[in-house]
Amino acid sequence: MTEEKVEIDVQNLTMAYGDFVIMKDLEFDIKKGEIFVILGGSGCGKSTLLKHLIGLYKPATGDIFIKGKSIVSANTSDKQSIMKEFGVLYQSGALFGSLTLEENIRIVLEEHTDLSKEEMKARADEKLALVDLKGFNGFYPSEISGGMKKRAGLARALALNPDLLFFDEPSAGLDPISSANLDRLILKIRDEIKATMVIVTHELDSIYTIADKVLFLDKDTKSIIAYGDPKELKENCQIDFVKRFLNRDGLLKQEL
Repeated sequence: MTEEKVEIDVQNLTMAYGDFVIMKDLEFDIKKGEIFVILGGSGCGKSTLLKHLIGLYKPATGDIFIKGKSIVSANTSDKQSIMKEFGVLYQSGALFGSLTLEENIRIVLEEHTDLSKEEMKARADEKLALVDLKGFNGFYPSEISGGMKKRAGLARALALNPDLLFFDEPSAGLDPISSANLDRLILKIRDEIKATMVIVTHELDSIYTIADKVLFLDKDTKSIIAYGDPKELKENCQIDFVKRFLNRDGLLKQEL
């Protein structure tokens, strides 16, 4: 059962590129242990919001608290400490092609820990086994499938033992079976390490399989138009776009 402790608290957040406002006055929180999915039409700012949450972008106004600490007002040292508490899986996996899977994990450990070589190898073994890639330590990214690359990227995101994970379109480019396997892995990791997860996706099968809560961004109003359990929103939401999105009825392709 999800605990009520707040892991991420977004307060009065406005996102903008110069004078162009993308979203304004966003207010929401994410509880410990939740799988929280950010949804909306193309160009509404889903990935931009994710980049604000992980500290890559600075808000025009507002604040973001990660485990009670502001990632917006933190100085460089404090911000780096906050960022060490979470892992990020990028859409492409973002693996270094010239490094083996083990070396991709070790590079994080070499940068941020004082572990010995033996301890780093043991950590890499542990994380690869967690994502069902035991025995693939010596493989290069070019030697494995797209789904395996996503899992290897996840293993690297887990290198520092974070309990807060961010995913940007994790199922993008995967076939339905690989996508379903990744969903199963996400649930497994949430259950095993009690992780909180924030995911940008528009894959309905994934949303209904893994999401505890969803948040809908709307680029016309530049605001949150729906929030809650996706299954309940599918049945009861009175907002037309949200209802059509969650039911696929009449959706124009470009809206996805």
